[in-house]
Amino acid sequence: MVSLLELTLQLSRASDMVSPELNNHQRQVAYIAYNLGEELNFDKKKLNEVSVAGILHDVGGLSMQERISVLKFEAINPHKHARIGWLLLKDYREFAEIARIIKFHHVDWDYGAGLRYEGEVVMQESHLIHLADRIATLISHEDKIINQVDRIIKKIKSTSGRKFNPEYVQAFEQLKDKEFFWYDLESISSGRNFYKKIKFKDQNLDIDELIGITKLFARVIDFRSNFTAVHSEGVSAVAKRLAQHQGCDELTCKKIQAAGYVHDIGKLTVSKEILEKPAALTKAEFSIMKEHTYHTYVLLCQVKGLEEINEYASMHHERLDGSGYPFKLKREELSLGARIMAVADIFTALSENRPYRKGMKKEEVVEILERMAADNKIDAEVVKTLINNYHDVTEIRIKSQKKARIRYNDFAKLLV
Repeated sequence: MVSLLELTLQLSRASDMVSPELNNHQRQVAYIAYNLGEELNFDKKKLNEVSVAGILHDVGGLSMQERISVLKFEAINPHKHARIGWLLLKDYREFAEIARIIKFHHVDWDYGAGLRYEGEVVMQESHLIHLADRIATLISHEDKIINQVDRIIKKIKSTSGRKFNPEYVQAFEQLKDKEFFWYDLESISSGRNFYKKIKFKDQNLDIDELIGITKLFARVIDFRSNFTAVHSEGVSAVAKRLAQHQGCDELTCKKIQAAGYVHDIGKLTVSKEILEKPAALTKAEFSIMKEHTYHTYVLLCQVKGLEEINEYASMHHERLDGSGYPFKLKREELSLGARIMAVADIFTALSENRPYRKGMKKEEVVEILERMAADNKIDAEVVKTLINNYHDVTEIRIKSQKKARIRYNDFAKLLV
């Protein structure tokens, strides 16, 4: 069993790692929202919902530039990323209510008129996240947070009624005198332990529920760019099919499927500008790109019960002769699942269509895979299995990615 909360926290952490300027921003917002909710006597259910919404409120910020732009107190056009966050989360039972809160978290109170926006009802919880988010954006990293309290409260009070629900501003005024609140925000920003923990409601996931949540992660990872919009879906489908052909048991096949969905979660720490660069990456940019498998490992190792899945996911750029990255592991140190994932990732990248090029033909793909196997880079037995079942594996990849492309195109249309 795997904790949904721990997975959610790592997704949040990954999306905040794209720039030092974000610095645990979503965790700060969740903490502020939770404390405001307590001042307002929210019940446990409401407290949990605003906390989780805070943790994920910027998950729809698909580019570093967009994420940083909404850190300005009077952000220009802040609603796009909120809508994207709603679109990403709304179809998942575990996050449906959270998605509704996130959708309108940048709507101003407007003296009560902000309870509706573009003909839709805006939840009160959205307005609480709006206030918590703007408080967090007023925090400067140039000074101790406790020294900024008067400036922050003055700014928030000056916009009460126009931007924020006055009742919520009053709750903030009551909260501001509790020094631990500001000390905790400083600790969260620095990644240190802090005094008052958020009491999240958690849920343990079985393997089938876990696959559903990792599929959500794949959407968050891949939908950042049209260049890779269906890649994780393809890798997951191919890896699972190869595992089946290799005779792996059902549970292992499902773990490999889940690993395929999250194998690139570390790419959330890479800016969209690098992911979509039309020219060759510079040495510095390639160094940043190579970090993604390291970050995949570090993020997933925080989640108890994901040990095998993490290994399969984060080792997909390792090579049997020790020339891969980031851990320089050799054949005897790599599990069959990790070796399958490496082949699945290469095969999918070579054979899938990208916006800037068509996928390679079978002869070209086979030549590259066989050469890499002969050079002791990837597992020759797994490559042989793929070649012997090339039509079946290709059919599975195409079917999976076709469905994912339809979902991505529908998603993109809703953003217009």
